[in-house]
Amino acid sequence: MWSSTIFAATTLATFLKGVSSAPPPSTDEAPNGIAGYNIVDVSWDLPIKLDDPTSEIVTVTGTIEEAIAQMEAAYPGWNETFQAGIPTDPMPTGDDTSFVSVGTADEQPESINCKVDYDGARTSKIWDGICYLRRLNTDPPKNGPGPGNCGRVSCSWKSAIYWCNDNLEEKELTWKQIGDGANSVLHGGCITGRSTYQRVKGQAFFKDNWNVLVRGDDC
Repeated sequence: MWSSTIFAATTLATFLKGVSSAPPPSTDEAPNGIAGYNIVDVSWDLPIKLDDPTSEIVTVTGTIEEAIAQMEAAYPGWNETFQAGIPTDPMPTGDDTSFVSVGTADEQPESINCKVDYDGARTSKIWDGICYLRRLNTDPPKNGPGPGNCGRVSCSWKSAIYWCNDNLEEKELTWKQIGDGANSVLHGGCITGRSTYQRVKGQAFFKDNWNVLVRGDDC
C-alpha cells in the first residue's frame, strides 16, 4: 500500500496493485510495455477536499494525470487546488548535466542509460510529471516483489515515467525518490533537441535494485 500527502495536512493513500493473472516478464516489446518487465496498475485513494485532513476518500486508478482528471470531473475545482501546490523549479535543459536537484550523493543513480530502445518523450511533460510526484509528501510507496515489476506513475502527451523493482521482495520508496529518479535522467545527458522540440529518454538504475524509466508511450 502506498500512502501520500499533497499538503502537510492532507493524506493520500496510494496502492500499487498487481493483477494475479498477469503474464510473466517477456523479452519482447509490447505496446505500453517494457521489455522484460511486468506492468501493474497504480490506484490512488484521494481526498475529496485536499485541504481537509478529515475529508472523505475515494479511489481512482491510472497515472497521476489520469487520477487528477478523474477527481476534477467528479469534484470541479479539485485540480485547481492541486495545481496551487505544484513546485515551480526551472526545467533542466539539454546543456544541464548537473545533479544539483536530484538528492544526496547516496541517492545518485549508479548508472544512467540514455540509449534505451524506445521513442523519446517530451521533456516538458516529463518535467510536469516530476513536479507532480515531488509534491506528494509521502509515507513509503511500495512496489511488489520483482525482479521486473513496474508501475506507470505518470503519462501525458505520449511521455511516461515508470518505476520498477528488481528486488525479490517488496520495495519501499518515496514519491520524491521516484520524481528525483526521473529528474536524474533529465540531468544525465539524455535530453536531445532544443527549445520546444526537446526530447528525452533513459533509465536510471539505483544501488538498491530499483530503477526509473523515462520514455515515449501511448497515454
